[in-house]
Amino acid sequence: MKYSQLFTKTQRELPAQEDAKNAELLLRGGFIRKELAGVYSYLPLGLRVLRKISQIVREEMDQAGCQEVLMPAIAKKESWEQTGRWETVDVLYKLEMANGKHVALSPTHEEVVTPMAQSFSRSYKDFPYCIYQIQNKFRNEPRAKSGILRGREFLMKDAYSFHTSQEDFDAYYENMKDVYKKVYDRLGLGDITHIVAASGGDFSQYSHEFQTLNEVGEDKVFYDTKQNIYYNQEIAPSQAPALESQEPLPSEDVKGENIIGVQALSEFLGIPEERTTKTLFYEMNEGVMIAAVIRGTYDVNEIKLKEVLGCKNLKLADKALVKKITGSEIGYAGLVNLPDSVRVVIDDSMQGVNNFECGSNKTHYHTKNVNFGRDIPEPDQFYDIKTAQKGDLNPETGEVYQVSNAIEVGNIFPLSKKFSEAFGFKATGEDGKPTPILMGCYGIGISRLMGTLVEVFHDDKGILWPKSVAPFQVYLAAISKNDAVYTEAEKLYKELQDAGIEVLYDDRREKKVGPGQKFSDHELLGIPVRIVMSEKTEEKGIVELVNRETGEAQEIQKSDILKHV
Repeated sequence: MKYSQLFTKTQRELPAQEDAKNAELLLRGGFIRKELAGVYSYLPLGLRVLRKISQIVREEMDQAGCQEVLMPAIAKKESWEQTGRWETVDVLYKLEMANGKHVALSPTHEEVVTPMAQSFSRSYKDFPYCIYQIQNKFRNEPRAKSGILRGREFLMKDAYSFHTSQEDFDAYYENMKDVYKKVYDRLGLGDITHIVAASGGDFSQYSHEFQTLNEVGEDKVFYDTKQNIYYNQEIAPSQAPALESQEPLPSEDVKGENIIGVQALSEFLGIPEERTTKTLFYEMNEGVMIAAVIRGTYDVNEIKLKEVLGCKNLKLADKALVKKITGSEIGYAGLVNLPDSVRVVIDDSMQGVNNFECGSNKTHYHTKNVNFGRDIPEPDQFYDIKTAQKGDLNPETGEVYQVSNAIEVGNIFPLSKKFSEAFGFKATGEDGKPTPILMGCYGIGISRLMGTLVEVFHDDKGILWPKSVAPFQVYLAAISKNDAVYTEAEKLYKELQDAGIEVLYDDRREKKVGPGQKFSDHELLGIPVRIVMSEKTEEKGIVELVNRETGEAQEIQKSDILKHV
C-alpha cells in the first residue's frame, strides 16, 4: 500500500468522549471509526489487524480438529424460548420482523448450533466433534465503554463441542486450554495471560476465563501463590483479616437518620468501619425471607449466597416486605430482635467480631456494641458470602491473595446438558439406547483482543503492534525533494513486495509532510520496522533501519536489506 492512496489519515487531536487508550490510538491512527457508543467501523489498517488475529485463532482451532461454519446472526424467538433464555438474557437485542414475528440478534449461538448439530448427529459414531465460527455478535450493553473492549457489536470466535461421555468432554476441555494458550503465545500475550476460575452459572461449578493482566481491565483476579491458582473476584473464596477482640461493652441504641454509607455511619457512631455490618434481605422460594449479614466493608456476593442456600432464584426483598417482617425500614433492619421466621446467613467476616453495629429493627435506630451470645444468638455456622477484596486470604491456604486488574480475552464453559436437553438432543449409544449429549462452549473476542493488544503494547508515541498482527511489516519512508530518491524507493518497495513482505510506502511529497510528520505517523501506527531513504543514505548506498519498539537505528547496506527485514 502507498500512503498517498491510503483511504484513511492519521489525526493529531484526541477523540472526544473516549477515555480508553485503545480507542484513542486506534481512532487517531485511522484503524477504526466510531459510529455510536460501542459500535465501530474497521478501516483498512484496522481490518488487516483484525484479520491477522482471526487467522491465528483459525489456524489453532483447525489444528485442534475443529471445523469452521458460519451461522446467521438472526435467531428465531422460539429457540430462545425453548432454552428459557428469551426473558433472562438482559443484553439480548429483540427485533420484530415485517410479518410480526420476533427474532433475536445473537450474542451467542447455542440456540442455533444445538438444533443444527442435532440434525446431523444421531449415533455415538458421529461424536465427538467441535464446530466454530468467527462472526459479529450483538449485545445490548447498558453502558458500552473502554473503546473496543466492551462493545454492542463485536467480532468473536465461538466454538461448540459435542460429546457422549463426561470423560471425553473433560479431556477435550483440558485440550482446549492448551489451544488457547497457543493463541495468546502467538499474539505476544502469553506471559501475562492466565487461566482464571470463574462462575459456571447454571451449568457447572466453574468455568474458566483467560485474563490478560492490565491495569485498565474491568475484572479483578485473585492469585494464590501457594496453589498457583487464579480466581475471578466473583467467586474467589475469601477469608477476611481478623479483627482484634475487645472487652464487651454495653449495647446501645443510637438514633441516626439519613446516614448514607459505611464511612458516614462509622464516623457518626465513633466506631471503625470494620465493626459496622450490612444486612441485606432476600426472598427465596415461596416467600422465604433470608437475612444476609456481612462486615460493613464488604458486599454480599449473590453467587456464593445462592450456593449456600442451594437455590437458583433469589431476589432482593422489597421495602414493604422488609418492613412487614422486621417492623423497620430498610437500612435500620438488622440482627437485633429479628423474627425467627427469617433465615439468617452470616458471613465468616463476622466470626470472632464483638462490639459491632447492626440495625435495631427500629426505624432510624442503630445498635452499637452488639455481641454474639449476649445480644443475639451465636450462629451454628458462618459462611463465605462476601465478594473478595484486596487484603483477603484464601481460607484453604491462609495465603494473602495478590490482586490484579485484568482484561478477559477468552473463556471456556462446560454447558453440560443444558441445551441438548432443551432440544431433546440425544444419540444412539453403543448399547443401542439413547445417550444424552454433553456440550462445551469456547469463546475468544477477536475485536476485544485487538483492543487488548493496544492497551498492553503502546508508548507515549503510539502503538507497538506485535509482529504477528501488525498491519504491515515495514514502513518505508522516502525523505527528499529529489526525484531520484523516490525512484529508488519505488524499486525497494517492489523488491520487498516481491519477497512477500508487507509494506506501507510513505510516498507523500507535499511540502507540509516532512520527515517529522512521516516519522510520527509511523510511530502512531506502530509498524515494527521503519526504513528511511534519503539523499544522504543514497550517497552511502545504505538505508536507515529503525526498530519501532526500541527506537534503535542502524545503517544497512541496500543489498542486505531483505536479510535484515
